[in-house]
Amino acid sequence: MPVYDRSTLNNLLREISSGAACPAVLLFGERSLCQQAAEQISTALCAQGGGTVHAIDGDSEDHSTTLAKLRSFSLLGGRQVFRVNGSRLFLSKNVAEAIWKKVVKAWEEGSADKAAKQLRTMLAAAGLDSSDDPGSLSDEQWKKCFSFAKPAGNLSWTGPLLEQTEISNAKLSTGDAGEMLLAALDNGVPKNNSLLLLAEELDKRKKLYKSFSAKFAVLDLSVDTGSSSQAKKEQEGVLREQISKVLKDFGKTLDKGVIEQLLERVGFHPGAAVTETEKLALSVGDAPRITLDDLNLMVGRTREEAVFELTEAVGNRDIDKALRIAARLQENGIHGLAVIATLRNFTRNLLLFRALQEQEQYRFRPGIAPNVFQEQCLPLLKENLNWKNELSGHPFALYMKFKTASAFSLPLLRHWLRLILSADRRLKGSPISADTVIQHLVLAMITTVSDKGNLQNRI
Repeated sequence: MPVYDRSTLNNLLREISSGAACPAVLLFGERSLCQQAAEQISTALCAQGGGTVHAIDGDSEDHSTTLAKLRSFSLLGGRQVFRVNGSRLFLSKNVAEAIWKKVVKAWEEGSADKAAKQLRTMLAAAGLDSSDDPGSLSDEQWKKCFSFAKPAGNLSWTGPLLEQTEISNAKLSTGDAGEMLLAALDNGVPKNNSLLLLAEELDKRKKLYKSFSAKFAVLDLSVDTGSSSQAKKEQEGVLREQISKVLKDFGKTLDKGVIEQLLERVGFHPGAAVTETEKLALSVGDAPRITLDDLNLMVGRTREEAVFELTEAVGNRDIDKALRIAARLQENGIHGLAVIATLRNFTRNLLLFRALQEQEQYRFRPGIAPNVFQEQCLPLLKENLNWKNELSGHPFALYMKFKTASAFSLPLLRHWLRLILSADRRLKGSPISADTVIQHLVLAMITTVSDKGNLQNRI
């Protein structure tokens, strides 16, 4: 069987609509794209004679129960579609590293439930129990279980993470479960029964995948999530395709420049792009066009969100993004002096947190784990009542601030304050426009680097 992708999905839908046998389809890749495609396939399967879609959570799936349902004749009329979301059948330890990156990302973003879910998926990929603590494994054991080197740093947070979050009752996907499924499909299932398997990650080298793809339909919806220009181009193409489809369904068009603003605001989240576009289309009523004012009204960020994004872009040295956000802040009526005040407070906090790192009694070091920071560093820091306000807030948020500050030198941060003071004076006492002053300030901050104590401009 051919492996379909986004460009050939319609071919698969036409084949199903024409009555071609479709006992099973595997969809893998970007989650929301898989969900959308599964909806389309389910609709095509149930188009003639109706039917029912049975949703199954792959994290808690009992494979023998799913298999029994697939083999059984239903008393209900029409097509019976069994849709397994997050199937683990095609996992192996060869994809554990990709899953681990998702664990770390979710953990650093403070999403414990999401991190735990991905961590249990990684354990399942290695054939381990969902309660096993990977952080307790030795370097050799980790390499043997997951086929990649154990990450540096303290991983003592993995055990408490699994203990403190809801435990899945999933039965691990074994080779037997996959072989039993293939055997059942080969022997034939009731013609009105179909199985949809959705997976974010899978191992194409696994025998089960090779056998399945040789006999049944496979839909590859993976998208390169990297930061290269080619990856960014692919991501933008996916988002534009999603937005265009929604606009066509609603009979709407966008004014010039609106789609660029929308793409910037949603980021690479295809599901969010669809939701926000639908919200825009509904908000304008009978009007055929969606304007920038409509976008700002319905998808506009709050001042706090936009300000946070500006400081984040400056901290990440993302020139293009920082300039766009600074311009948008002023377009939305935020005065240039308020933008400068935001950058001043951001820099002062970085300077404080960087200076505190230089003091050994607080035990901060680059690469420290969040839980170690909370248990060892934070109590010592809070003993200093001079910084009570600055050190208030959620421990993980403070950890991220310290982590960001560690990337900048003290001379560079002091230089930033001098740049900000000069910009403040220009705004108050020169005829130069606020846009020009802010753009010059952002460029000067991001392009100045510290090289062995000497400050240099990269442009």
